[in-house]
Amino acid sequence: MASHSLTIADLLERNKATAAKHTPIPTIDEIVESGAPPPKLMIVTCLDSRCIPERYFNLEVGEIVVHRNAGGNAKTALRDITVFDSLFGGIDEIAVVHHTDCGTLRFTEESIASGIKARVDPSHWHEVDALQPFGAVTDVEQSVKEDVEWLRAHPLIRDDLRKGVHGFVFDLKTGKVEQKI
Repeated sequence: MASHSLTIADLLERNKATAAKHTPIPTIDEIVESGAPPPKLMIVTCLDSRCIPERYFNLEVGEIVVHRNAGGNAKTALRDITVFDSLFGGIDEIAVVHHTDCGTLRFTEESIASGIKARVDPSHWHEVDALQPFGAVTDVEQSVKEDVEWLRAHPLIRDDLRKGVHGFVFDLKTGKVEQKI
């Protein structure tokens, strides 16, 4: 755990050390020219800093595409799923991964809406209302099942991709990922 909240200056300082030992990452053109296949798997997961699929699935750069948002919400991810699916010949599978002790368990739709509205001018409250739902969750397993079912039923998801949508829960304490649907 960090001893303080990181700042942009901290990130830039850390990057100096990382950049000094960086192995170049190939450009998209270089990948295409090499004949390497593009990623065919997309993970939709939470933006929580404790939930890092590259670590818990032991992934290398370029193996998959990850979309992260609060709670790993499928509705929030739909735009990026459809964009990525239209590129490079499409994707074959989507793994929706929610996790234990998610922050979305700690708020309600109403509490988030009222908290945002308290910080913005009332003339923008309609924009806050348009952002809803915010993705409040009361049961992680149920939420991942609902997200998978929603994606499988959505008209913007190709018929042959629907069977490749699966849901998982990552346990922060054990490190295990368990398929739920």
